[in-house]
Amino acid sequence: MTETVALRKRQWVSLPGGSCDVRLGNGVLEEASPVFKGAVGRPRVSVLLVAEDVSEDVEELLRRQLSDAGFSVVRLSAPTGRVARNAETAFRLMGQLAEARVTADDLMVAIGDADVLSLASYVCAQWCGSMPLAMVPTGLTALLEAPITPRGIDVGDSEQLLKLRPAVKHSFFDMDIALSEGLTEDVLMARVLMVATAMCDSETAFSHLWDRTEGICANDGAILCEQLQDTLKSRGKIVSSTALALRQSLTYGESFAAALMRIVPDVAPSVARAEALRFQARLSAGEGQLEVDDVLAQDEILDQLEIPYLQADIDPQELIDAVRGVRLERSNRFLLELPRKLGRVRLASVSDELIGEHVAAWCATRAK
Repeated sequence: MTETVALRKRQWVSLPGGSCDVRLGNGVLEEASPVFKGAVGRPRVSVLLVAEDVSEDVEELLRRQLSDAGFSVVRLSAPTGRVARNAETAFRLMGQLAEARVTADDLMVAIGDADVLSLASYVCAQWCGSMPLAMVPTGLTALLEAPITPRGIDVGDSEQLLKLRPAVKHSFFDMDIALSEGLTEDVLMARVLMVATAMCDSETAFSHLWDRTEGICANDGAILCEQLQDTLKSRGKIVSSTALALRQSLTYGESFAAALMRIVPDVAPSVARAEALRFQARLSAGEGQLEVDDVLAQDEILDQLEIPYLQADIDPQELIDAVRGVRLERSNRFLLELPRKLGRVRLASVSDELIGEHVAAWCATRAK
C-alpha cells in the first residue's frame, strides 16, 4: 500500500508565455477554494468537467470548494481514455459551454486522466480567446503530461493532429486521492516519463532520478514528491525554451511507441515507450553518437524502476513502415528523436540501412 506522508508542496512550472501553479501533497484539494476564487476577477460561473470514473466523494469535495469560493457550478461530464480527445468530443463540449453562457471571465475546473485534462486544455485555450483552467489530475501520468504537454486532439483515425500550447493556471495533485496502489499502468508510465524527461534535460537531472529510484519504488511519498517536482520543472523548462530543437526533444520515444502500439495492439503504453527509449538509444550508439555506457545507464534506470520488456513476434519491415507512417503524418521529413548524451536529445535523420539493421536485431531479441 502507498505510504501516506503528511506533506504539501507548491511548484511554479514554466509554460510558454506564463506559468502554472502546481500544488501536490496530502489533502491539497481541501485548500483549493481561495485559489479558485483568485483565478478570476469576480467569481460567477465555474464549469466542473468530471471524467466518468471520478468518485462522487471527490466530485462533491470539488463542488464544495467552488461553491465556497462564490461560484455557481455547472457540471459537465467527459469520457475517459482516447475518446475524450477526438474532435467530436471537443466541439460537443464547446456547444455545452455556449448553452451555459460561459465566458472568458469564468473558470473551468477539470478532473480526470491525461486525456480528459488535455481536452480541457484544448477547449479552454480557444474559448472566447482564452478561459482560465484549473486541473485536478487523477494519476501521476496526468500530472506530468497534461499541464505542460497536453495530448493533441485526434482527427478521424489520426492521433493528436490538433495541438495547442498548454493553457492552465493551476494544477492540484492530491496524493490521498490520486496515488495508485501497486505497479499500475499509470505508475509505470509516469516512471518512463521521468526517465525520458531526465534524458532530455541534463546529466544532473538523470543523476538525481538515479539516486531516487529506490525510494520511488518503495513508495516513499517525500522522495516521490521531490522527483515529481523536478520532472515538472524540467518539462516546463524544456517546453518554454526558445530553441525549437530543445522543445522537440520532449517527444523522445513517442513515434516509435505509437508505431509499436499500432502493430501490437495489446502492448501497454508504458512498455511501448520504454522499448522506444531502449531502441533509440541503441540506434544513436550505432551512429557513433551516444556512448555505450549511457545506453546501459538508461537501461539500468528503467530496470530499477521495474519497467517490463516486451515479448512479441514482430515483422521488422512492418515496424519500420509503421514508424515511418507515424512520422510522415506530421512532417515531410523522416526524423527520429535520438539521445546524443545524457541530457541531450535531438531529432535526426537515420539511414535506411542502419534503421533496418537495428529494427531486425531488436525484433529478434523481443521474439516470444
